Amino acid sequence: MSVAANNAGKPGVYKRIVNKIGSKMFTLLILFIIIVAIFSIWAAVIGENFLRWGTFEAIGEMMVLTSFLAIGSGFLMVSGNLDLSASAIGAFSSVMTAAALSYWGLPSGVAIPLAILTGTMFGIVNAVLVYEFNFAPFIGTMAMASVVRGIMQFVSINPVSGTVMSVNYANDVTRWIGGARLLSFGEFRGFPAMLILAFIVFTIYGLILAKTKFGMKVYLVGANRQAAQLTGISPRKMYYTLFANSAFLASIAGVIHTGRQSQGDLNAMLGNQFTGLIAAILGGVSFGGGSGHMAGVFIGILLLNTFTMGTTIVRFNIHLRFVFEGVLLLLALGLDYYHVRKKQKELMKAN
Repeated sequence: MSVAANNAGKPGVYKRIVNKIGSKMFTLLILFIIIVAIFSIWAAVIGENFLRWGTFEAIGEMMVLTSFLAIGSGFLMVSGNLDLSASAIGAFSSVMTAAALSYWGLPSGVAIPLAILTGTMFGIVNAVLVYEFNFAPFIGTMAMASVVRGIMQFVSINPVSGTVMSVNYANDVTRWIGGARLLSFGEFRGFPAMLILAFIVFTIYGLILAKTKFGMKVYLVGANRQAAQLTGISPRKMYYTLFANSAFLASIAGVIHTGRQSQGDLNAMLGNQFTGLIAAILGGVSFGGGSGHMAGVFIGILLLNTFTMGTTIVRFNIHLRFVFEGVLLLLALGLDYYHVRKKQKELMKAN
């Protein structure tokens, strides 16, 4: 039998390369390399250095909070939902942790779980609004964000002065959460403990989404809620679980923020309202639900934080940076819309 015959059923090298180039992950990795190259050259022109360990260490630090927000957002988006209250819930958890430690005198072992549990309850309220009262997720969670920040103001009231203010507090536990490093040796300071935790959480959630029955249910609910219900899946349980999970992860991000800043900051995570959403869409999670994976979300976060760090190093105008981030969101939404329409046309042709 000829070599050509042996290879007839196998994709050729050219086809494999084309498929690889056309994949979302490969495109994102190329985009990451381009961003690094641009900022490396730009920084060198103005006498700065982008390609150094400190830069990537700072990017890793930035990725911690956005990772917890993006994982929750990614799961919700795969299910066909979204949560615009995550950053507000994280800020609430930050303030409540500090208030419980400082104003109420609670030990860390009570204050931190209490803040996370309370934040998670807001996620359950989101599920009630979206599933039980049929609020559009965009509207319901945005309204919840305003409610949560209002409650946060009340929690932050100083019992002595009666004024609304950020709550300053730090103890051994919060200092460890904010600054602990692991795997250090010699002159190497090690990796931030919370960054390692974020990687572990990413891995666990990635495996859950890709390899478990629960992950399959998330995809099915996102692709077609009615069809999923006919197969015995309870959309109600999925909605409550995923909204609560998003709030839970956002609350953990808030506790980490408190540890880093040694305070419950009223303005915490204001710039992160759309971070998880942008990262998820960039990473290939469809805005319409039913597709995407955590590896793509991770690369989306890496892209966003590399871009932010690059603009900081080259002293790019911060207001213009927000403009470019908005443009990036529009491009991500445009690409998502294009891919959804392309799939719809392919299905119509197939039928």
